[in-house]
Amino acid sequence: MDASALSDIAAAQRLIDAGADPHDVLLVARAGAYEAIVAAVGVLDEGGDPNARESDPGWHLIETDAECNPTGREIGGLHESLEETDPSGNEDADLWE
Repeated sequence: MDASALSDIAAAQRLIDAGADPHDVLLVARAGAYEAIVAAVGVLDEGGDPNARESDPGWHLIETDAECNPTGREIGGLHESLEETDPSGNEDADLWE
């Protein structure tokens, strides 16, 4: 998302109209999206609801081949991989400036 896309978001446009810097509004939107992804990835990495009973089901992410057959390898550490895949190369540091 770039600053020009903010005009499609009514609340963002109201903030800009009230004098907020469009770049700052964009950073808030990006940081919110990032935090939502971090939370979702954290739940996936947990393998289950941390508040669930031990008898409740959990989950595992597993790798599959081109035909969707399990390879037997589990996928973990997604939260660690998230920072490594930041296209800016800043490992999310630019979100908090």
